[in-house]
Amino acid sequence: MNNIFHTELKRAFINPRFILGFILAGISFAYGYFQTNPMQSQSPVGALTAWQVILFSGHYGFFAAAIAALPFADSLSTDKRQHLLESVLTRTGYKRYLWAKTLAVALSGAAAVLLPAILMLGICYLIYPAEPVQISGNYFNFSEIFNSSLIQPGLSLNISAGVYTALCLLFPGLFGAAYALLGMGFSFLSRNSVVALGLPFMCYSFGYYFLPTSRHLNWMISTRALLIPEGNLFSPILQFTLIVAVFFVTLGSFGKKETQILQ
Repeated sequence: MNNIFHTELKRAFINPRFILGFILAGISFAYGYFQTNPMQSQSPVGALTAWQVILFSGHYGFFAAAIAALPFADSLSTDKRQHLLESVLTRTGYKRYLWAKTLAVALSGAAAVLLPAILMLGICYLIYPAEPVQISGNYFNFSEIFNSSLIQPGLSLNISAGVYTALCLLFPGLFGAAYALLGMGFSFLSRNSVVALGLPFMCYSFGYYFLPTSRHLNWMISTRALLIPEGNLFSPILQFTLIVAVFFVTLGSFGKKETQILQ
């Protein structure tokens, strides 16, 4: 698996689209900064809070959903369309190929979303003071799933500043991996790269506007909850689980090795 994995990893990261992701992220961050300059706030703003304001104001979630899929999510569609899949499957194991492709897609998606966010956070620490760290209210409340009118959190979490910062960096990585896998899942069903690259963005956009207005699903906040930890943490856990489940369902529909060679 090492050889095929290294090959797929090189294809994912040594890729002009990976650089394009940084450019798109830069546009989001610049827009977010000038749209709502955290320095204009009358109260002192710490670097982490300023970073979150820039991400939210720059609508980084929309950009990130596209950036995650951009480097490599459509590579399977490309392999099928250019008839590279048949050649690869005659030289390597079917499961090895799929696992190598899956890992490369997930890692490239996570890196494409997380690395620009880390760079922006570093810039914020150069511009703004490290303190104060304003920690959003986070809690677990399974009861909200069945009763969305419930207001009191079931289990409030007293998170330290260091742990919260770590969560703020973990979430974009998980977001990128999840939406990259979602794009790859769609590529199992289509040879068209537009499908694999565009549908993750459309899914994020639908959830972003639909979930807050839903009578029964408003406890999930929005699809943005998977990008930055806020509110009921069952929401990002459930979102990530559903995306991974969709990926494995589409993977199961991909078919056997013999089918792919004969197509």
